[in-house]
Amino acid sequence: MIKERKKFWIVGLLITLLAFHIELFGQEEENTNTDSQYNGDTQSGKKKSKQTYTPVYNQRESTGGRITMPEVTVQTEAPPSSAETFGAPNAAVLPTEQGPLSSSYGIPMSVMDTPRQVTPVNQTMMKAAGTIYQGFVDPLSVSSILPTAYTELNWGMGNAITIRGRQALPYFNGIEMTLQNDAMAGVPFSWNMIESMDITEGPANAVFGATQPTPGSVNYITKQPYFDKFRGYVWDTTGMYSQYLWGADVGGPVNDKVAWRFSYMGQEQGSYYNNIYNNQQNFYAAIGAKPYDNYTIDFYADFGTYSFMPQLADQINRPTNQLIDNGLYTAGTLPPGALAGTLVSPFFVPVNRRADIVNPAGGGNAMTGMLQLIQHLKVSDNIEVVNNMFVWYTRSAWIEPSLYVAAYLSGDYEVDDRTEIRVNFDTPLEEAAPEKSSKEMKEYKETSKAEGDEEIKKSFWEGAIGEMLMRHNIDAGIEWHYQRNLDYFGDAFWNAGNVWSMMTTNPYSWNAVFLTPFVKAINNPKGPAGGEWQIPGAPPGWFYEPLNGASGSTDCNYWTVNPFYQHNIDWTSKFSLLFGARANFYFVDASTPPGPVGAPFAHFSTAAFAPLVNISPVYKPFPWMTAYFDFNWLQTTNAAVIGGYAPTFQPNSFSEVNQLIEGGAKFNILKDKMYITTAAFTQNQILNNLGFLPNGAPLPATPTNVEGFEINASYQPDRHFWARLGYIYMRAVEEWSSFPPGLHGPGMRQLTPILPYYTGVPIAGGPFVNGPFPISGSMPSSNYPFIGFPDQYFSGTVTYTSDVGLGVTLQAIVMSDQYLNYWYNTRIPTQFIMNAQIFYSQPKWEARLYLYNFTDEKYWLPFGLGSAGSRAFNMSSIIAGWPFWVEGTVAWKF
Repeated sequence: MIKERKKFWIVGLLITLLAFHIELFGQEEENTNTDSQYNGDTQSGKKKSKQTYTPVYNQRESTGGRITMPEVTVQTEAPPSSAETFGAPNAAVLPTEQGPLSSSYGIPMSVMDTPRQVTPVNQTMMKAAGTIYQGFVDPLSVSSILPTAYTELNWGMGNAITIRGRQALPYFNGIEMTLQNDAMAGVPFSWNMIESMDITEGPANAVFGATQPTPGSVNYITKQPYFDKFRGYVWDTTGMYSQYLWGADVGGPVNDKVAWRFSYMGQEQGSYYNNIYNNQQNFYAAIGAKPYDNYTIDFYADFGTYSFMPQLADQINRPTNQLIDNGLYTAGTLPPGALAGTLVSPFFVPVNRRADIVNPAGGGNAMTGMLQLIQHLKVSDNIEVVNNMFVWYTRSAWIEPSLYVAAYLSGDYEVDDRTEIRVNFDTPLEEAAPEKSSKEMKEYKETSKAEGDEEIKKSFWEGAIGEMLMRHNIDAGIEWHYQRNLDYFGDAFWNAGNVWSMMTTNPYSWNAVFLTPFVKAINNPKGPAGGEWQIPGAPPGWFYEPLNGASGSTDCNYWTVNPFYQHNIDWTSKFSLLFGARANFYFVDASTPPGPVGAPFAHFSTAAFAPLVNISPVYKPFPWMTAYFDFNWLQTTNAAVIGGYAPTFQPNSFSEVNQLIEGGAKFNILKDKMYITTAAFTQNQILNNLGFLPNGAPLPATPTNVEGFEINASYQPDRHFWARLGYIYMRAVEEWSSFPPGLHGPGMRQLTPILPYYTGVPIAGGPFVNGPFPISGSMPSSNYPFIGFPDQYFSGTVTYTSDVGLGVTLQAIVMSDQYLNYWYNTRIPTQFIMNAQIFYSQPKWEARLYLYNFTDEKYWLPFGLGSAGSRAFNMSSIIAGWPFWVEGTVAWKF
């Protein structure tokens, strides 16, 4: 691996030298100095440039907050300096400093005017949180910036954070990436292509749309070409537990109309946990052009290769309060080949927190590719057309024998294209007002003057409602989507998690294939989910289930056609109304994937309609305060694991309700140096269940309700200091009582009645029990608060940078109790984690030292969080938080 790392460093060095050659001999030297960092005396903190190029997907035209059409022929803010691009510690972090955002409602608007909780996260904030140095979507890093972003591990393959208890939908430059379900794309994530991200809480808007239920979205803004001058950086990160990451980024203008950028990142990562690794290589390119004054075009491409061991429900198994509180593991084995039974001579023993039930024989490889082309045409001062085309490709094969889970994707892809027509205009107030005769007008004026109320009424009207404007911004168009899935998944025996004893058996023996129930299911169409069958094209011993529903086996083609309309009306200078609608038409054909002779077959075909509506009044009583209300209602689909649709689905799988009712207030105070946002919300959605009813049918999706309150504050008085603090309270319930009588409640994936487990639930009071307990693995029909879910979460990040560039960042996270089962008697108690960072930043180089969990807390995380489908494994897998560990980064910028 080290030799491979050196090889890529040589490639990166050659690319850098070539870029220097182009810069020195192919272009004229520029005299503009753009190396200054954030200047607290100016609002944007960025120097102006002669460039007129503005990326079309994230135009931020108006610092005043009102949406306007972009004037591409006037000066715009230049791309950031090399220091800012790399994430200068003292760059601007206030949301009000980021300019208008397009990530929430398509058309750009300021965060103060956006009727949602939206958080722009730039490179400075990501580096302060350590987000991009983990090689995957880290459960805690983003939550140090935004507490609602507390994220589950998601197999180590998540491509989006969790928001309000469930994984967000990932978007790339405004287009949803649908080759995933619950933000689990089947491969590790690459931070190489990400410049920044905008986190929006709540379901999708009419312009962007959504195919899957979600409590929020993260719109990844990919790296942009450098139009101001040639620039770049190279960097290296090394940390404890074999953490090695490195990369290079370079780009510049070809001429005054074309610019480019290339970025590479390599990873050779071990882990604190045994047998876990992730090695990947990612290459990204961006080209931007402005051939005409009214036309811009952007092209982005990304390619990645991956070799990894997935982090499934295979961390420390058999969690109990004894394990959580005292570090004592329940050891002991079952009779050979048994999936259920009583432990032979069980006993408690101290456990190494690095231990897991990962079989070293597992692992996998994958490949991903992304292409995106965005075109922007300004037809007139009032009309612009935007076209956004997106292609994503995934090829993946991996296996984890201890559980048994196998995935084989021979090459899935999606193609998405959205065309928007954006129009703005004013309604002439003179024509809109009813006319009065000259006699009526004379009498009205005389009466008003006599009573002295004309000025009073005018003053009251303008003071409370504002000056009449009647300005309109419309974003309308159509989006179409095609997706192809040919996926083989085997996961019917994930309930084997508690069979293996980490302390007394050989890891290579942890293989569910050798369990008697699994053997009986091989080539047996009456086995769970249609039995276990050899995956065509995969190595011997890789099995799948043909009828496992949302678990993922499918041969699926589907189209969507989605017209949309969104309208924002500024009635007055203080009151606006935003409303939108979208119609999602699905055309789906799904079959059981081709398999061996004798494998059961199913087919499902449907045409479905799923609407979306949203309406949001916004009131701005003062320039520094905004109050809003938001109602968003849509129907989404119950997708399978990698985003396709299973042949066992039913028509109602395409009409799952996702609703948000939210009210909030935002404050921009202390002379634009502090931003505070608050919200109270209630949100309904469905959660996907991986499992089956007693009659063999897939478990139906379960309604949920999440209610809560949150407050977040950002403060940046000058270039030396910035801070973010946040708190969220949530109460969330799975509504199993809404099903017809007789249907059971939630199931726990570990069905094995191993002492002290009956239906996988540790009995309070000790490891041994008397009396019968159910072994069905299902709870009674009722309503259940979320498990693996802290109802209160606090986080804060504070950074100070001295004049010489030396600085420090401190982070704190506090989370309340988290229960692991539906009896609510096994819990992770209230805990906290503290991180620190010491850095020295200069215009040409930078060094950072990360001190994670520097108080060495013995904290725990649930495997499945909130309404994630993986929550059912919380009693067969618990994640031991990393202890105190150190990681360092050095970078040279040019």
